[in-house]
Amino acid sequence: MGTPDEMMAYSSLSKIDTSQNQRAALSNVVAGNNYPPQDYLYEPSFEPDFPEYDSRDDPFTPTRASPKVNLKSVLGGLVSIVTGANKSEDDASQQQSFSTDISFLGSGNDGDVDVHPSVCVPSAPPLLEANALQYSAYREVLLADPPEWLPDSSANACLQCNLPFTALTRGRHHCRFCGGIFCKDCSKGRCLMPMKFRIRDPQRVCDACYERLDPLQGLLINYNSNSMQPAKHDVMDWTSTRSWLNMPVGVSMEYEIYKATNTMKKYCQVARLNPEKSIPSSILKGAKGLAILTVAKAGAVLTYKVGTGLVVARRSDGSWSAPSAILSVGLGWGVQIGGELTDFIIVLRDRKAVKAFSSRIHLSLGAGLSAAAGPIGRAFEADVRASEKGSGICYSYSCSKGAFVGVSLEGNIVTTRSETNLRFYGDAYLTTTDILFGRVERPRAAQPLYSALDDLFSKMVC
Repeated sequence: MGTPDEMMAYSSLSKIDTSQNQRAALSNVVAGNNYPPQDYLYEPSFEPDFPEYDSRDDPFTPTRASPKVNLKSVLGGLVSIVTGANKSEDDASQQQSFSTDISFLGSGNDGDVDVHPSVCVPSAPPLLEANALQYSAYREVLLADPPEWLPDSSANACLQCNLPFTALTRGRHHCRFCGGIFCKDCSKGRCLMPMKFRIRDPQRVCDACYERLDPLQGLLINYNSNSMQPAKHDVMDWTSTRSWLNMPVGVSMEYEIYKATNTMKKYCQVARLNPEKSIPSSILKGAKGLAILTVAKAGAVLTYKVGTGLVVARRSDGSWSAPSAILSVGLGWGVQIGGELTDFIIVLRDRKAVKAFSSRIHLSLGAGLSAAAGPIGRAFEADVRASEKGSGICYSYSCSKGAFVGVSLEGNIVTTRSETNLRFYGDAYLTTTDILFGRVERPRAAQPLYSALDDLFSKMVC
């Protein structure tokens, strides 16, 4: 058995070897990830988690050096017993030794078990955890500048699969993030671009760039998507020409929000002048959703209809969901003639009707009386809507402009404008069910719409 000095030297050497082995292992892992250690959020620590022990000692058995027995130590012990001076020394020695004492656990005021501040509790995840954030890679993507696209003539084959381009079966597609040229099969993904690109619609990227951008889509959706921008066009009085007449087809969700807001505001104005032509309070109170759209109709005996709009649903807490864009096309047959532009407010009476609007496509059949002469006309229709997700009854109220009169049987096909929803929300995996049934936060760009909804219900329900 060696001397204490020899044992201390052996322990020091083992610590040095352990530290070197840990440094070598870390460098190998970091080299495999192609990122230097300082690029991670948490700095590595090369100190061992527990003290080093000699294999011959039991770390859980308290050991004390045998004190020397002499007259001085005996007298000093008697004095300590009388005066109580050995209490603090025993406590200090007990803290340095290993035991099964759990005095470091205390009880809080609320009954929870607290750990004494002297106990070190780690607050960061392990350095080499599989999902550790590689900050430098994400920073490089977020701060990337728009690329210069390669000329079409610079590549005769896809840069990823190396298959030659053809006119019909394998065309050229530029990746919006790196500027390379790829075929259709190698550039299927669409992602939001970083801030410096100044593009808020999801763009087509190659598979390699998709892998880099996909982990950051949640962040980019919350800060860079169209839905999170403030509404730019929110003036709907006589000073704005776009408020005079809603166009039947809107090219973006922002314009659909403007159209719907404009329709509800004008309907509230008409209802205040003539309450008898307003939507009954009993119907509004029980509404599970609203569909607001503008439709152009023209023809004689057989009429054609086309229009776009949006739909919102009531959440369980009484608030309104995020909007989903819709497209309506249809035919009408009956004793009718003329042309008109109609702003519809369709009241969805039950949850089944909302589910019908949340489907990819649904049909509606109904009968109605329509009359329009000049800038103001009225129409009321009741119809049944059916889809693969169910069927429900809806009531339609409208304000019309034009010259039209007739009684007809109406048939419509309503589809969800998934591409419009994608450009607005920026999420390629978002479904209409997610939007209407409360899994999507209310977008900032739709704030004028929610103000108009509150105004509509406060004026007509109370």
